[in-house]
Amino acid sequence: MVDLIIRDGLIVDGTGADPYPGNVAVADGRIVAVGQLEGAEASEVIEARGRVVCPGFVDVHSHADLMIPHPEREEILEPLVLQGITTFVGGNCGVSNSFLPDDRRSHLIANLESLTGGSSAIAFDWKTPADFMSLMKQRGLPLNMGLLIGHGSLRIAAAGLSRRLLTPDEQSQMERHLSECLEMGCLGLSTGLQYFPGLASDSAELIGLGRVLQKFDRVFTSHLRSYSHTLDLALDEVLSVGEENGIRVQVSHFYWQPYSRRLAPLMRAALRIGSFAYNRLKIPIPIEKGLETKLERIDRAHRQGVRVHFDMVPTAQGFTSLFAFLPPYLAEGSTAEALARLEDREFRRQMLHDLENVEPDWPHNGRANWSFNYLKMTGWNGLRVMAVTRESNRWMEGLTFPQIGRKLGKHPMDAICDLLLDEQGSVLVFHTPVRPDDPFTFRSMWSGFTHPLSMPATDTILLPFGRPSHVFHDCFPRFIELFVKRKRKLTLQEAIAKCTSLPAEAMGIRDRGVLRKGMPADLVVFDLSRLGTKADFHHPDRNPDGIGHVFVNGRAVVEDGVFKKGVLAGDLVGPE
Repeated sequence: MVDLIIRDGLIVDGTGADPYPGNVAVADGRIVAVGQLEGAEASEVIEARGRVVCPGFVDVHSHADLMIPHPEREEILEPLVLQGITTFVGGNCGVSNSFLPDDRRSHLIANLESLTGGSSAIAFDWKTPADFMSLMKQRGLPLNMGLLIGHGSLRIAAAGLSRRLLTPDEQSQMERHLSECLEMGCLGLSTGLQYFPGLASDSAELIGLGRVLQKFDRVFTSHLRSYSHTLDLALDEVLSVGEENGIRVQVSHFYWQPYSRRLAPLMRAALRIGSFAYNRLKIPIPIEKGLETKLERIDRAHRQGVRVHFDMVPTAQGFTSLFAFLPPYLAEGSTAEALARLEDREFRRQMLHDLENVEPDWPHNGRANWSFNYLKMTGWNGLRVMAVTRESNRWMEGLTFPQIGRKLGKHPMDAICDLLLDEQGSVLVFHTPVRPDDPFTFRSMWSGFTHPLSMPATDTILLPFGRPSHVFHDCFPRFIELFVKRKRKLTLQEAIAKCTSLPAEAMGIRDRGVLRKGMPADLVVFDLSRLGTKADFHHPDRNPDGIGHVFVNGRAVVEDGVFKKGVLAGDLVGPE
């Protein structure tokens, strides 16, 4: 007698092998048998005829760790489980809430506020990743969690809130911190090279940290310095860390934003015209070819032995903190110091001049020529408010800053600065070069999603307020619906492998991502004919269709499409 049998499903085991009909038996949280199982009996039987049974989805790029300590974590993170995610990897983009040592603890907590809304509901009653993981497991996890340690957090602990190269002693201290965090079970190091303070680093600093990762055989992940005309240089930088140290490299939320110094206005116009021609006139403009030249760089490194993968978010609009789109000299020091600068009208005029006139260049750490000046590339309409904390500002969510400025009688620059002041820096924004949910913009990413080294990811920044991205609700079902069912660019088994075993391999996670005997019973049962999404930018919080059951470590967390609150079946996942 076993605990559960999922009977007569189409098994897609996550390895990329062909699907086959069969049964799955579960006991004590693990898969104990796969196949025909003649005569087997169970306490519970799920009839899965006509449905797919596969491993739970593994989300390698998430910020769900920011909300795991929140008292309402189940409600906040419920959309992840309802789309079939059973494991997430947090601590991405150089930001860790798990590492809060006594020295510079206040600076580290302040650095988290732009992504957490300064939530007073989070007590921050831990110091190390080991403390954090133990405490979160004790409180209960709605799904499995693995953690990266953030480079930005390590840098603040070693050198404070400074925008400069490190001294040798500070570099050594940062490397010691990294070694300690890896010993505690962190999967690797994440960098956020577009953000303060990671933008102040150089390649030598990153290669030094890579030597520590090499000793533990852990992964190096990177939000690149640039995703635009200097993307090749940004890729070369992180690939060199992997090549010199022989470590795994994960390129975070990969995409490409076209830009030309001399032709910027023409390129913006060309994108709008291309979008119109593609969407209205149905001209199949192959804009995805632009990304393919960037993918060749990854292919070349892979052929030369670099263990590189990359993740992509299936949406036409990205999202992050508003601070990331302003000149990097604004962010130096504490949030309070940055906000004080925004009060200064002369400082605003300087930022406006630099945003509109100084050409982006390489490297990223220049004062005014930082390499990812997104507002110069897309214009003021490139950003839309995603999430604010104050009820009085809720009307701005979904609007561009020119739209907000017109309503308030302000220049977009002043609308940005005044909103940051009013929200004490806690403003998230969407960014997109044309308009939300633009199919033409999304087509530019097709070649990446079908590439053998890629995987989908949510980049989750779920908060108890604000407008979410639709991918927090539908990332994995959307990916399968589009590339398996609609475009037929991937087989079902290829797509499932990208959602399960490939991300587990990329992160070095043991015992996840494959449906086979002895593995933890993280399982998803779905109806492929119904699998899909009706969520979009304007209606982001619609849960996907077709997912009937989700199991985390053998316990049902979704049953007949309904989330089961209070189960808290998640566990900690660590390196191999």
